[in-house]
Amino acid sequence: MARNGWRRRRRRLRFTNRGGFRLRWDVFLSFRGEDTRSTITKNIYEELEKRSVRVFRDDEGLNRGDEIASSLLEAIEDSAAAIVVLSPRYAESRWCLEELAKICERSRRLRLMILPVFYQVDPSDVRRQRGPFAEHFRAHELVYENAVVSSWRSAMAKVGGTAGYIFNASKEAELIQLLVKRVLTEIRKTPVGLAAYTVGLDSRVEDMMRLLDVRSKGIRVVGIHGMGGVGKTTLAKALFNRLVGCFECHSFISNVREISAEHEGLVSLQNRLIGSLSSNTMSVNELNTGISAIKAIAYEKRVLIVLDDVDNVNQLNALVGSRQWFYEGSRIIVTTRDKEALPSHLVNELYEVRELHFSQALQLFSYHALRREKPTDTFLTLSEQIVSLTSGLPLALEVFGSYLFERRRIEEWRDALQKLKQIRPRNLQDVLKISYDALDEQEKCIFLDIACLFVTMNMRREDAIDILKGCGFDGEIAIADLVAKSLIKVYEDSILWMHDQVKDMGRQIVTEENVVDPGMRSRLWDRDEILNVFKDDKGTRSIQGIVLDFESMKRPVKDPSGDRISWDNFRRAPTFTSAVTYLKERYKTYLETKAEKKRQVTICSKPLRAMVNLRLLQINYLNLEGRFKFLPAELKWLQWKGCPLNSLPSDFPLANLPSLIFHAAK
Repeated sequence: MARNGWRRRRRRLRFTNRGGFRLRWDVFLSFRGEDTRSTITKNIYEELEKRSVRVFRDDEGLNRGDEIASSLLEAIEDSAAAIVVLSPRYAESRWCLEELAKICERSRRLRLMILPVFYQVDPSDVRRQRGPFAEHFRAHELVYENAVVSSWRSAMAKVGGTAGYIFNASKEAELIQLLVKRVLTEIRKTPVGLAAYTVGLDSRVEDMMRLLDVRSKGIRVVGIHGMGGVGKTTLAKALFNRLVGCFECHSFISNVREISAEHEGLVSLQNRLIGSLSSNTMSVNELNTGISAIKAIAYEKRVLIVLDDVDNVNQLNALVGSRQWFYEGSRIIVTTRDKEALPSHLVNELYEVRELHFSQALQLFSYHALRREKPTDTFLTLSEQIVSLTSGLPLALEVFGSYLFERRRIEEWRDALQKLKQIRPRNLQDVLKISYDALDEQEKCIFLDIACLFVTMNMRREDAIDILKGCGFDGEIAIADLVAKSLIKVYEDSILWMHDQVKDMGRQIVTEENVVDPGMRSRLWDRDEILNVFKDDKGTRSIQGIVLDFESMKRPVKDPSGDRISWDNFRRAPTFTSAVTYLKERYKTYLETKAEKKRQVTICSKPLRAMVNLRLLQINYLNLEGRFKFLPAELKWLQWKGCPLNSLPSDFPLANLPSLIFHAAK
């Protein structure tokens, strides 16, 4: 079955984002094909697949060349756990030993659970390379360098000394069930992924662990502050992974600054926090109600909460307002660019994330630019000069290093160095823009679509590719190139993601198209600016994309039981009290309906007539009044959730609209 399936999975690895919320794979399966491909490995794989565990299993080992496939190394980096099926001929294969060494190296550097399955072998033989393994290692020592064989022996010793699962033919099904249960427990504890290559992170994590002091009593709120792009989020993710297994409930809330700026954004954040800390599926609609709900949950349980990218004390007041809200032993981590957003009455520890030291910065840059820990002699001097100009900011080093990765001529590096020298010190966005300027015109257009429109919608990669294809673009190749250049990443479930500094750089480019008149810009995402363009009829041919979403203004459907119960009570016992109760319920319903109508937003279709180059339009949960023939002929994608129409009018231009997402209002 599966050979084509494996190939398809391996090709998709190139779009992996190791900096997203979750790793690409839950489990990496390492095994000797000749021994176990069609027996226990097949059974483990199928059982994990049944439980929706994302498993990477290489099924093309017999066709490899002289080097271990890069996709295998990427898969190991991008996995939360590794199941190693150690069989009698496992160490006969150089590839298996290379995989095992990489698994052990990944386990040392970042959290990776190793689960050995001892299939017809003794764990002590694995640990000491005796029995069937002795002959294989003697053969390897005749061919490979001592250092290489020594690393393989160390990996075997580590895995052989790890508590695992010993195969018994009569109890194979039971063994597999225990293994699957352990995997499911582990992946629930690892909901946040980290970049494949981090420098200087370990020491920062240890510093923070001392501040958090998980074993001590009391409630600790630690604020992580530092300039944008310095690595605050990466540190918060690493801490979350390290601590998540120590708490009953946990929550990692990203993009607090951006979400809170939306309409009723603080309530939206409260609902996210409540949903992740409890099984409660009810939503709150008001700030004080949300505070009460959070306090009720947090006061009963030891919780771990991470709030990433806070910029206002009101956000903290709404989510973690006081240490008195929380159960003994709870820990809260807050990241921010602004130290003033961390009030002393709440935050009792501060940690500043500073720029990388020069040697660390050089190492990180070298990895992204050259895929090696140290620059070659040819590029060493240029690398040192470039690193000194990037101020030790990890984001700048990653993006600029990725920009140089495909440039191998000294002249190209010198040209890049000259561009860097023209930038003001510590001006991160100008450093990032060098990478943008190197894109071709189609890539620039797609980058701006993603930065200004798609990331706002948490759009999936596949959906973006389909939309871009409708616009005549080769989205798949362009998105792959943007990922390779570290300008975008692809999250769990293929969600497109962009660092806020990169996104801000893209939006600044669009804003500078016309600082005064938003109607003269190519893309519009700010709600007030869009509504003013429609109100003042300032649509122009410059506009290519608009995203306008009022979903946050929706209210849950009112429970009719209040009206019904009060009416039933009045009919059964028509007293003055029951009549007053019924009238109160009816009046309450009238006020809620009136408020709902008042909240509805209406725009006129006439300004669309001038937007002849409009390709992308989102108008969720609002009314569009006027003639639909004003929708531009160039429109390729329309999303209209909560559309109040029962049917599309006759003048609706369907012929040229390849992508229509239309959800009628309920």
